Amino acid sequence: MLKPYFTATYIGMMKSTLKRGLAAALAACLAAQSAFALPDQSEKRVRGPGIIRDAEIEGLLRIYSAPIFRAAGINIASEISSVFVGRPPGRGGRGGPEPDPLKLLADSYEGAARHSDSNFLVLANQEVYGSPLGGHTDLLFSHPVYWSEKRAGQQFVENDPVRGTAYHISTADEFIEMARRENILISMPHPRTKGSTGYPDAVKDKDFFNDPHYHGVGFRWGMGLDLSEQRLCEKRCLVLLDDMSNWSANRTEPLKNFLAITETRYKAPGDEVYASSPAAYVKLAALPAPNNPAPVIDALMRGDSWLTSGEVLVPTYSVEGSGARRTLTAEVEWTFPLEFVEVVYGDGNRTDRKIVSATDLGAFGKHKFQIPFNAAGQKWVRFAAWDSAGNGATTQPMRLK
Repeated sequence: MLKPYFTATYIGMMKSTLKRGLAAALAACLAAQSAFALPDQSEKRVRGPGIIRDAEIEGLLRIYSAPIFRAAGINIASEISSVFVGRPPGRGGRGGPEPDPLKLLADSYEGAARHSDSNFLVLANQEVYGSPLGGHTDLLFSHPVYWSEKRAGQQFVENDPVRGTAYHISTADEFIEMARRENILISMPHPRTKGSTGYPDAVKDKDFFNDPHYHGVGFRWGMGLDLSEQRLCEKRCLVLLDDMSNWSANRTEPLKNFLAITETRYKAPGDEVYASSPAAYVKLAALPAPNNPAPVIDALMRGDSWLTSGEVLVPTYSVEGSGARRTLTAEVEWTFPLEFVEVVYGDGNRTDRKIVSATDLGAFGKHKFQIPFNAAGQKWVRFAAWDSAGNGATTQPMRLK
């Protein structure tokens, strides 16, 4: 960990219901399958949301997932419970009975807090399939929020006798209004592919997409990775980040950002973690308390983060100067020999870049780069560094004023 940064990764998982109020699909790689534990043979198996027993989840956290992520330098992890919108009433995930959506949320919040401590924070998260916002939608909560798909006769906001305020959502306007009221961070996982094919392009001019609470999109390689690429997820992710910056260049709302995600559903001891998991370094004064993830959400929404595959780090970076004469300064640390660094910028229509070769720098190095560039007419800029193996790091885009 680089002070004052804390590393975070957001992990996709199967939706699960847990006995005795345990959280629905807990942190890191805990999409536990029944094969991980000794099931009670007297229990009849049924289709539907899987059951994770208390001993399984506790054992996996203690023995495998938490130690592995801690050893990799991860301070913050977030499970993602799957939520299906648009299904007929009575149809739960994978054909099983429909779970109580408010109880699933309550279990996630309780379990995330209970499995956090002063050095490791677990966040509750949801991935919404069939989202009113188009494609898939990730929700990161700054505090417990209860919502469900609106059914006939329900109001947007109602009082639940057990949970208190409960939202019922059927439209994009209701979705984004809930996010505004409750400080929810919205992100689109796996953009331009899978269930988000055609998005966010299809909604780029919508008010909800340009709302500050719509943080941006998920970043991870794969799902179109080309081994000839010099940059990770060069053709799908990085191009989209720059496209979104150009879309927002002449608007007043914040630029869209990347969120580090890992699309993994099943993990067992011995499975790879580091190579498949990008991480976000989030600037925080301290790791928040288990029952207060709001500082993480606030920092992400401010853009106080940068992303890495792990082998390349950018501890500090800034843009200096004024007018057309600007200099981007960045400290970079790396493991494998560095290949090049770049300053990427756009004017609202076109993306350009200045590439600086770094092949004269050997392995296990550190260097402060100062790269002047012509900012005339440019609206935004970001910095990235890439090594000889295609690993790298990128900052979030920054407005040029």
